[in-house]
Amino acid sequence: MENLPVHTLIGDENKAGCLLLVGLNHGYSKEDERQDNAGIDRSDEYKSFFSDKAVNGYPFRNNIVKWFSLWGFNLADNPADAGAFEKSIVQTNWLQTCSNNMDGINKQQACIDDSISFIKTCQALKPRLIFFFSQELLWAFNSSQLSEQVEGVFGKREGNAECKQKDVIHNGKPRRRLKFCFQTYENLKIVSMPHATGAQGIADDYIEAFKPEMSGIIEPWWQNHQKQLTNA
Repeated sequence: MENLPVHTLIGDENKAGCLLLVGLNHGYSKEDERQDNAGIDRSDEYKSFFSDKAVNGYPFRNNIVKWFSLWGFNLADNPADAGAFEKSIVQTNWLQTCSNNMDGINKQQACIDDSISFIKTCQALKPRLIFFFSQELLWAFNSSQLSEQVEGVFGKREGNAECKQKDVIHNGKPRRRLKFCFQTYENLKIVSMPHATGAQGIADDYIEAFKPEMSGIIEPWWQNHQKQLTNA
């Protein structure tokens, strides 16, 4: 597991049955580009739990931590307060590429074509809950091209994804209606949702509107995972 393409420290809490957070690829900011052009080494082999702000203080992480709080789960951001819940979360990306954006690219097909590292991560960790931060990731995961590999890890897919949008009014105007999609496999629950930094115009009240669905998925996963950790 030491060579898995994940950003999170793997330990007893998340080495099996974790909650896996999956982005599309590695971001590449203008500051990253500046440092590369200046010959600055940006590599950092130190890993910690997902919400450790001292290690993972990026906008993607910060927004996801905020979303968790909106759903009723406050994630500790320092080692002194972090418990098994925080340490049971793993962050990764499907693609191991770096880019400012993927405009003009068929993201679903790109993920199908380059699925080896992500499938390897799934085989190693066998997460019981996955959050995809792009709808295209779910469609790639559900694709006929990957079905044999995916079902070999998680069992049969149970029906089609259910996608929801909600009407949220703010200051008398409707919020942008983005999709949350929910999928079940025999040994896995999946939620796909807007990208935590790439969806322009998304608001906290829209994310919070999905609190019943998200707490109804996170809480059962956590209860079952706690039992596994106790019996390990």
